[in-house]
Amino acid sequence: MQVTVERTGPCVAKISFTVPAADFDGEVARLLKQASTQVRMKGFRPGHVPTALVEKQHGKELRHEARQRFLNQAYEQAVAKEKMRPLAHPRVDLGEPSMLAGLPFQASFELSLRPEFELGEYKGLAVDSKVEAVTDEKVEQAIENIRQQQAYPEPAGELGMPEDGVALCRVELFFEGQSVFVREGLRLGPGTQMPGMDQEAFKTRIVGAKDKDSFEIDLTFPEDFEHEAARGKSGRCAITVDQAFRVVLPSREAVMKTLGQADESSFKSFVHDRLKEAHQEQEDRRVENVILERLIDAHGFELPAPMVEEQIRARREQLRRELAERGADESAIAEQITGQETAAREAAIRASRGYFLIEAIAQKESIQVAEEDLLAELRVIAQKNRASLEDVTKHYKEQNLFGQLAMELVERRVRRMLRESAKQSAG
Repeated sequence: MQVTVERTGPCVAKISFTVPAADFDGEVARLLKQASTQVRMKGFRPGHVPTALVEKQHGKELRHEARQRFLNQAYEQAVAKEKMRPLAHPRVDLGEPSMLAGLPFQASFELSLRPEFELGEYKGLAVDSKVEAVTDEKVEQAIENIRQQQAYPEPAGELGMPEDGVALCRVELFFEGQSVFVREGLRLGPGTQMPGMDQEAFKTRIVGAKDKDSFEIDLTFPEDFEHEAARGKSGRCAITVDQAFRVVLPSREAVMKTLGQADESSFKSFVHDRLKEAHQEQEDRRVENVILERLIDAHGFELPAPMVEEQIRARREQLRRELAERGADESAIAEQITGQETAAREAAIRASRGYFLIEAIAQKESIQVAEEDLLAELRVIAQKNRASLEDVTKHYKEQNLFGQLAMELVERRVRRMLRESAKQSAG
């Protein structure tokens, strides 16, 4: 088999190969003979099915298998000979195989390569440290936030919904007397921002509302409203309060008990320590990001175009989903995506460079992930999601996510190494 490699770009190679007819037909004959010992066909003893019948029934798929084998051989030979570093195994559509004998097999395919670059200095970089101080005021604010998080609703009753309450509502919008939007079970409160509506008027009507109360408010439809004819025009909103609630905050003592603290002093000390840990974790992430961004700026190597385009496509799709969930129509979505194309491309390029830099640093520092590391991470994921380890492992296996998980663990270790080796000074 003759294999040639042509570098058609900084991160791409074209591999072409030719398999002589005798070699290709010989491989097909070998596969036919092998299959004849395994095929079961009525009227013939196992292992005695004539090759001609096997070829008639399975010749197409066996020729496809032969072509795939030679493709794999060409790939492995080219990579070894040229010492290439492929980004991934190529997916090649070989089309329909010819059923004629005596023909050589020829094919070519492109291979995306990892970029070649010289890794610059990455250890001992100077970074300002900006750990946020934990004050008594922040401790009190954190305690109040915990109370808010542990708050629970109770029916508002005859007093109606208070200013800090919430309600489950049915919302229907009308344009020129026709219903153009309806949603059930929307969670609304006095502070809810209602697009195109006078917020004070809305707050006045909903505060004090009881179960089954209804009211209407004028509005101007947003410019990105899904019903195009209504955009920028006047309409009205009909709101029915299905259930009104008041929000009950647990007492300070109840929160203290929930957190297992015996008295006020230990309670404040506990919250102070958790805040300090959170601030340090936030600062650690900031320092890691600063270092990585600096390394990306310092390494301007070429990237595999398919990788960048795939990242851009993924960002477009994520933006499309987010906008669609907000009710934007297709034209508004298309306009937003077009407007952010340059930013999306720049973000994709930087993310791709970061990926290869982390990979290169991990290789140089011999940072690896063992099977027990993956298992430990799966246990953490299972605990966070209140799922069994078996279910989480099954999901990652079915979705082929173990490689991604391993890279995430490697990135964490590289980022931590960069941070711990940095020269941090108070900023």
